[in-house]
Amino acid sequence: MADETFLSDDLLRQLMSVGEVDLLVGILSHNSASTMRTAARLIEHSLQVNFVRQRMAIISVDGGAVEDGGVDSSGSDGGAKNGPSKGLSSLRTIHRIAAGFNSAPSAGLALRTFLSSADLLRAKACAVVSPATASTAPDWIANLLRPALRDNYDFVAPMYSRHKFQGLLARNLLYPMTRALFGRRIRELYSDEWAFSSKLGSFCLGQEVWNEEPVRTRPEAWMGISAMASDFRCCQVFLGEKPQPPAGSGPDIVEALRQTVGSLFWCLETRQNEWLGRDGSEPVPTFGPDHAVTTESSDLDLGHIFEMFKSGVKQLEPVLNSILSSETHTNVQTIAQLDQQGFRFGTDLWVKVLYDFAASYHRSVINRDHLVQALVPLYRGKICSFLIEHANSAPADMEADSETLCMEFERQKPYLIEKWKAGVEVKS
Repeated sequence: MADETFLSDDLLRQLMSVGEVDLLVGILSHNSASTMRTAARLIEHSLQVNFVRQRMAIISVDGGAVEDGGVDSSGSDGGAKNGPSKGLSSLRTIHRIAAGFNSAPSAGLALRTFLSSADLLRAKACAVVSPATASTAPDWIANLLRPALRDNYDFVAPMYSRHKFQGLLARNLLYPMTRALFGRRIRELYSDEWAFSSKLGSFCLGQEVWNEEPVRTRPEAWMGISAMASDFRCCQVFLGEKPQPPAGSGPDIVEALRQTVGSLFWCLETRQNEWLGRDGSEPVPTFGPDHAVTTESSDLDLGHIFEMFKSGVKQLEPVLNSILSSETHTNVQTIAQLDQQGFRFGTDLWVKVLYDFAASYHRSVINRDHLVQALVPLYRGKICSFLIEHANSAPADMEADSETLCMEFERQKPYLIEKWKAGVEVKS
């Protein structure tokens, strides 16, 4: 059940005027009122074309943003009148709802507001999208909603077409590790768009986690992992090419790892009863291609990344000594002495590094935030190795290499379990 106490009186009035809906789309952002208005019009048009008979609403969750005209629940043409095309009209009104915050905004609060609204509206299927994505690919909403509405899937993850050197964090760390531990082959858990059922929405809404920092910063990953760990029905939908954000608009590599890897490690901690006993992994139903990779040239500065790796390993030697096993630490120091031409960060070593970090996070060998940040230079080393190995690789070769990495994570899972359950290692 929704906890209404943190919802504003204005939002509650809007929700009550709407009544119940079949589909609810959330545009979650902060301080993007003009972009959200454009996105709402495009989403409205997509819903009119694809869902003629369903009762629908669009909710913009933004700190202080107010939609033009508020919400129209009169049953007239309040929703359709803002559509960009002529002659198109669904049999139902598409309501627009605007939600602000009573407290400091965060991604977690935005999702909680959306989940509470969905619960009060008794929405059967819900989708979340960012203003930028909705403005460039509004039909993604319909593609995400169909499996949840018509095929009874509880969590619908997106899949994209990417350049071979985009999405490296997901390819080299987030996907293979979550796949090995939680047993589902879902490629994209850290995304701005996904869909879910009322069943999963109610389940997540009832969890006492909303003040936890990993949920405040990356609630989408927590929701996806909750679905995987609790055996909800999951699937993936191929959406096509993902619009790239403007250069410099996203978090830097340190903040990106703090948010994503920090969230993943926290989920391992809070969901350990679900993953400790799982073996192997299984595919999930995928609508459309299971991946698409393009091969344009990259502008990544390989030399700079390599030097950042080497200097980071040297500067953080005492910290890494407290996190890594003696053998792993020695092997990291060894590869840090190589020159760029002969440098490789092997798959076996990379998996051991990540499992050592996860186990040390569990034991809180140092401040957990500092621990995650200490992973940054090692991640740079892995990315440097990846760029060297795949400078001229075809997409099929890269996919085969990624599958090898995933299987190595699965093969070494007993190593993590042993370290997770053991006491603090005594260094010789």
